[in-house]
Amino acid sequence: MKMSFEDIGSYSDDQVKDKLHSLSSNKEFLSFLNGILFPKLSNFFPSLFRAYMKFKFNHIFSDCNSIKEFQDNMAPLVEFMISKSTDGFSFSGEENLTTKPTLFIGNHRDISLDPAFLNYLLYKHDKDTVRIAIGDNLLDGGFAEDLMRLNKSFIVHREIKGAKETLRKLSNLSAYINHSLSVDKESVWIAQREGRANDGNDFSDEAVLKMLYLSERKNMNLNEWIKSVNLTPISISYEYDPLDIIKATGWDHHEDLTIEEINASDLHEMVEGIFGYKGKVHLHIGKPIEKEVDNTEELARTLEDQIIENYHLWPSNLSATKMLKELENNLDLDSEYKPGIELDFLAKRFSSLSPEIRKECLLIYSRPYLNKKKGQTFV
Repeated sequence: MKMSFEDIGSYSDDQVKDKLHSLSSNKEFLSFLNGILFPKLSNFFPSLFRAYMKFKFNHIFSDCNSIKEFQDNMAPLVEFMISKSTDGFSFSGEENLTTKPTLFIGNHRDISLDPAFLNYLLYKHDKDTVRIAIGDNLLDGGFAEDLMRLNKSFIVHREIKGAKETLRKLSNLSAYINHSLSVDKESVWIAQREGRANDGNDFSDEAVLKMLYLSERKNMNLNEWIKSVNLTPISISYEYDPLDIIKATGWDHHEDLTIEEINASDLHEMVEGIFGYKGKVHLHIGKPIEKEVDNTEELARTLEDQIIENYHLWPSNLSATKMLKELENNLDLDSEYKPGIELDFLAKRFSSLSPEIRKECLLIYSRPYLNKKKGQTFV
C-alpha cells in the first residue's frame, strides 16, 4: 500500500512562497508577534502594529524561495534568542557528526528549543538541518503549524482512536521518517519519549522505537536498521527551566478547558520557553549506536544510558539536590560541591510555593544529577 505524507510531512520548497504569503496576511499571526514584541503598545494601536509587523515580516522573508533560505533568515533570530535568554550555548561531541543522514534521538525538555539548538549547531557546522517530530497537540492547523512545517517539522498524531487507525497512522509516520532518511537523505530528530520530560527523568520509551522500526521490520532485522539510520543519541541540558513551576504543578486544569484555550496555553508555554531565562545551555552529540541488541527494550535502555551519561550537569542540579537534602536525609552530594549563586536563585524562585510544589520543582533539577551520579530515582 502506497503511503501519503502530505498531511504530516514538512513543507517542500515549492510551498514556501504561498505559506509565507499566507502568514504575512494572517491577522492572528501578526497580532501574536506584536503581543511578544510590543505587548502593551500593540493593544492600543492593533491595526497600526499589524501593518508594521507585516512590513517587517515581508522585509525579512519576502525573498525566500526554499526551506533553506527560510532557515537562513531564521538563524539571526535564533542567535538573538540565545543572546537574550541564555548565558551562553555550548556543545560537545561534534566529532560524531557525519555526512550520513542520521536519526537523532534526544531527551526532551522544551517544546521547540531542543531541536532548534541542534539545528543551530548543524547550521554553524555547515551541515544540513534536521526534520523535526512535533506532536499535533501543539498545532491547530493555523499559523503555528505553517511556521513549524516551514522549519522542517512533521506532525506526530497523538490522540488516535481505534486500533486499526492507530496502526495506520503509526505505520505512515514510521514510513515517512524512514523515507526521509533513506530516500530524501534528510536527518531526523525525535524525542526519546512522547512529550517532554516534565519530571526531569530522561527515560526512553520503547514504544517510540517500535514505531520507528515498524515500517522496516519486514525489510531488515533490528540491528541492520539501527546501522542504516545511523541512530545517534543526543543530550541537552538547561541550567534553568523557564517552565519549571508550570511543569511541577501539572496540567490537571486542562480537562476543564476548551480546545481553543488549550492551544492558547500551549502557545504561551512555547513562547515562555523560547524567551524565558535559561542560564547556560549545553548540547552533546553522542556516538552512533554500534552495540547489537536483542530487542527494542534493550535498545531503549542503551539509548537512555548514553543520554544520561552525556547529560551536562550544572551547579543548579547540585544546589537543588542540596535543598532536597533538607527534606530527604538519605541524599549525598559530591564532596567537591560548593554552593553558589544558583542556590539563592532557586530558593528565591520557589520561596512562595507550597512545600509539595517546591519539592516537585527541586526534583526536576535534582533527578538528572541523581540518575547520572547515584543511580537513584524519585517517583
